[in-house]
Amino acid sequence: MALRRRDTELKHFGVSYLDFKRVQMDRVLTGFLMRLNHKGLASRLVRRNGLSAKEFAGEFTDPANADRFQGFADHPDMARRWVETQLLDMVNRGRPTQAVAGLRPLHGLTYKFRDTYHSRAYGADAQLYEMLRHARGPYGKLALDQLREFFFTGLGTAAESDWKTPVDVETQAVLHLNSQVRGDSPHQAKGWYSAPPLCVGQADLLADDVIRLMSLKDLLPRVTMVEYLKILFAFHLALGQLKTMKLLPVAVARSAADPACGTDRCPAAGAAPDPLAGCPFRVGLLVDVAGVPGTPAAVLAEHSAEYWLRRIPDFLRAAYTIRKLDDFAEHLVGQGKESRPSRGHFTVSELLRFGTDDYRRQRDEFFGARLTAILDDTSVEEQPEEVRPLLDESMGLAPFEKYLELLMAYRGRYHHKYVVDTIDAFLLKNRSGAAIAQPHGGRRRFVLDSALLEVLVQVALLRRNSRGGSSPYTHHTVSLRLDEFLAVLRDRYGLYVDRLPTVDGFGPAGLEEEAALRANTEAFTTRMREIGFYDDLSDAYLTQVITPRFSITEDGTVTTGGR
Repeated sequence: MALRRRDTELKHFGVSYLDFKRVQMDRVLTGFLMRLNHKGLASRLVRRNGLSAKEFAGEFTDPANADRFQGFADHPDMARRWVETQLLDMVNRGRPTQAVAGLRPLHGLTYKFRDTYHSRAYGADAQLYEMLRHARGPYGKLALDQLREFFFTGLGTAAESDWKTPVDVETQAVLHLNSQVRGDSPHQAKGWYSAPPLCVGQADLLADDVIRLMSLKDLLPRVTMVEYLKILFAFHLALGQLKTMKLLPVAVARSAADPACGTDRCPAAGAAPDPLAGCPFRVGLLVDVAGVPGTPAAVLAEHSAEYWLRRIPDFLRAAYTIRKLDDFAEHLVGQGKESRPSRGHFTVSELLRFGTDDYRRQRDEFFGARLTAILDDTSVEEQPEEVRPLLDESMGLAPFEKYLELLMAYRGRYHHKYVVDTIDAFLLKNRSGAAIAQPHGGRRRFVLDSALLEVLVQVALLRRNSRGGSSPYTHHTVSLRLDEFLAVLRDRYGLYVDRLPTVDGFGPAGLEEEAALRANTEAFTTRMREIGFYDDLSDAYLTQVITPRFSITEDGTVTTGGR
């Protein structure tokens, strides 16, 4: 069947900036740094010139740069290996087809050295930036400012010449390479605009987490902080996508946004003890903490993952609905029957009204014409078998519904695969920081990897300092009981360890489920002990607390260990 691009186009910025492809977080962060430097826009600087590790290494072994990189010229093989393993982001690493995607995102300027073919963020960089940009109150701007200050360090008036600045060797390397790059400037692609995320509460939560984590930037090695941020960004991108999969079909079905949704109405508050209180679309994921397939807890986590993946078809149909209603709205504007909003584009809430009965006749005419164009280009013999019943008049479908069902029948399976790939990528499947795992040939299940747990612990143990204090840190640390931290994981991130998320695929727990949850909680305690945040000081329940690695008081005093 011949479908034109106008038919197959799915993306609408009001729903998501994502292209739904398998992405790598190094490349997402690289693209985000580009947008961070250009206030949300892309860069005009484009490279597709086959960068090689040998060329990069040559910059540091060149005798002309010996004063900046002492000892590199004396050990060229070691320098090349250091560049390749510590400085470069590679595709197909270790294989004959390996190639340089760019520099690892250890500094804000690394985006200037990306190969635009190999280092593609598929819209995830824009999605991340817009989430932070549209976080409410001062927190979104504050988070972006702190990230900009952290990543673009060493860029003072003499940054490229003053090598006495106390920065790490990776930063020095990037600053040296940056001195040879010119022509970078912001670029706005045709049709691009800034749109808030569907769930602004999730954006608030991301901004608050970033601000909390950035308070540790002077206490953690730069490489560690960058890894923390990558894991945190990936996790919040995943939560944002899951939240969209839950709320968008509901909005489309009722032809209106939920009364609790919207920048002015969302009840979420990122810094509150229960930041998503009052949200009707909270995410609930049952995670297998032990990470061992086949256990009762793992079976529950498999059910949880399967339940969420079954939401994808409804999400895709809703996303197609919004995209096609946008086409319909633009058609009405072109005929002078509607006025374009002053901002230049329609929001999701504005588009939903074009799906109501008030526009039925005009909508049927518009999409009836599109159906006719498709059928005129395709003979009956060429139509997929699953499409033919949809076109039968006896089905009683309106032209718009028939058009959507045709698109889902023809393109739904294609998009489904890539949405799954995107969720896998954001949840870092089978990688450090993973929130989802899948053994070879097995089923997906939600997990709680040690690296992700470590990031969430660091964030949970921080509290904002009052204004006007003398502390150089924006936050101070606290201790939490184990049950309090489990409540934080549930309320803040939707991660369930010791109970079932009854609103997302589970009923009340039976005896077998209770036993599995107890085992899961014991595995959680063991995992907390392994990553060094938890000690059993005694059998007394109130003394079983999680303590920070760096204890920061409200007056700014820092001690190591927190005990």
